[in-house]
Amino acid sequence: MIAESELLFQLGFIMLLAFIGAAIASRFHQSAMLGYILVGVLIGPKISLEVFGYRYEGLIQDTELVNILAQVGLILLLFFIGLEFSVSKLQKTKTPAVILVLINLAINMFAGFVIGTALGWPLADTFFLAGVIAVSSTAITAKQLFELRRMDNPETEFLIAFEIVGTFVAMLLLTVASGLVIEEPGGPSNLWELALGAAAFYLFFIWVAVWLMPRAMPYFERIRTDELFVLFALGTVFLASAIAALAGVPPLIGAFFVGMIFAESKLTMKLETKLESLKDAFVAIFFIAFGMLIDPAYFPLVLPIVLIAVPIVILNDVLLTGLLSYFIGFNSRAAVSIGTSICGRGEESVLYATVGSSVKVATRGAELVPFAGAFCFVMSSIAPLLMRRSAGLARGLARLLPSSAKFSGAVISRTLSKLVLPSALPLFRKAKRTGVLLGAFIAVLAATIVTTGWWHLAAFGAGLLVIAALWRTTAQEIDAVVRHANYSNLGVNAMNKRAITLLTTRIVVGALAVALAIATLWAYYWPLTLLTFAAYFFYCLWAMSAAFHVLHREEPAGPIYATRAQALVAAMPHPPVYGTLRGAPRRRRRFFP
Repeated sequence: MIAESELLFQLGFIMLLAFIGAAIASRFHQSAMLGYILVGVLIGPKISLEVFGYRYEGLIQDTELVNILAQVGLILLLFFIGLEFSVSKLQKTKTPAVILVLINLAINMFAGFVIGTALGWPLADTFFLAGVIAVSSTAITAKQLFELRRMDNPETEFLIAFEIVGTFVAMLLLTVASGLVIEEPGGPSNLWELALGAAAFYLFFIWVAVWLMPRAMPYFERIRTDELFVLFALGTVFLASAIAALAGVPPLIGAFFVGMIFAESKLTMKLETKLESLKDAFVAIFFIAFGMLIDPAYFPLVLPIVLIAVPIVILNDVLLTGLLSYFIGFNSRAAVSIGTSICGRGEESVLYATVGSSVKVATRGAELVPFAGAFCFVMSSIAPLLMRRSAGLARGLARLLPSSAKFSGAVISRTLSKLVLPSALPLFRKAKRTGVLLGAFIAVLAATIVTTGWWHLAAFGAGLLVIAALWRTTAQEIDAVVRHANYSNLGVNAMNKRAITLLTTRIVVGALAVALAIATLWAYYWPLTLLTFAAYFFYCLWAMSAAFHVLHREEPAGPIYATRAQALVAAMPHPPVYGTLRGAPRRRRRFFP
């Protein structure tokens, strides 16, 4: 047991060093999280340095107290993340945000699985490595948007919705994965007990959210004393975490769900005001505890992984996600701004690494933690620079793209914006058949991923049938948009609008076919998935080039005029009779009325 003097020394020392680390990070315009992690590395038990004959082994060897306080910080962090997830706030941007989040997470997770598999990591370690790579940082994005004075930009509301939905999806993935692989003493002994416990937990919280909270909320809102209100809030959060642990669900997800329940109430602002300082203090300790897990001796080992992951994430977030944002209706500058704004990696990635390092069936925790620290440091440093240069990046990318890609991209953007972005036209508000088929496709895709043998092939066959149905319904709904949309200012040949339907359907349904192919081929020989991804890229270029030659309106050839004035006169509907003197137009004198 830690002595009282040592306990107080650790607590005071950690708080002061956290202050110094945050101040230094802020001085260099970096996230305070990076300062906390660096402090943890320097005072933790895994550092070992020899300077002028003196050996330094870290200031804190017994991390029992720090780990307990870090657990409190982790629970409060997840509670505040849940507070940000309000369904009512996402009504306007839910469709584009969900689409972009699912595709961005899927591609980044796929990249993480490719890296982990190529390195020979086990499946459990590979999943948490993919989570570290894939999950964007809400705090870094919001901080940079505020500092760059972009809070009033049209795409900012969408960006905030993207981060909230992305965090929600990432936490659900973390819950499912950690619930399946974390082995706690006295926990569920088999998968069926785990599934029953998790189902009971979720049903309990649905009952609390739907029935109990609406009836109890008026009583909670009457609490006027700050002391009583803080006690009530903390008691609710920690009790929910305990209930989750008893059900075999990670405690942090209980805090997350409580935050979601309170997000729809009038207490949200009061909870954030009264508990934010307490949360910040404990979250700082959580990041310091994470830094203590990092062994600096592993940095040379994880440096190649960082050098591989960083350009892949930038390529996906800035180029692919930016291109998708452009396709669904944002202009090129806003699309690149969205892509650069989601490059930061922070507390969510650290959370994946922390949980992954505690998984007993995993074997790469010693490498995962230093990788997450180095990766978050690099991405958090690059993201602000990319955000400041987003306008220049948009202009540079526009110059690099071929004419066929720019023209076809503008046509796809004009078409999909009517289906995805909020629209006042009731014709494009609902696509029920496509929505049902997309849900069926996601279910079949999940079955393809988790099954093997004949079941795997059966799921693949079912996926092909769903894609065939999606081709038909998607083409019909896109054709309805194309018939009513105006493409005249894009230079589109209006005589062949069916080519627009074909182009857009090829791009959209082709992406679904690639996802199914990757899920199928991964079980047999994963390098083939990279070839499939590359094949889709060239397929898109071919489809855009073919559409460009059909749709692009060529101006008819005409006479070449010596001067601009002559060209303007020739373009008039009823040009007067002109004569010329030394190339200059001059009105002829009329002799007869």
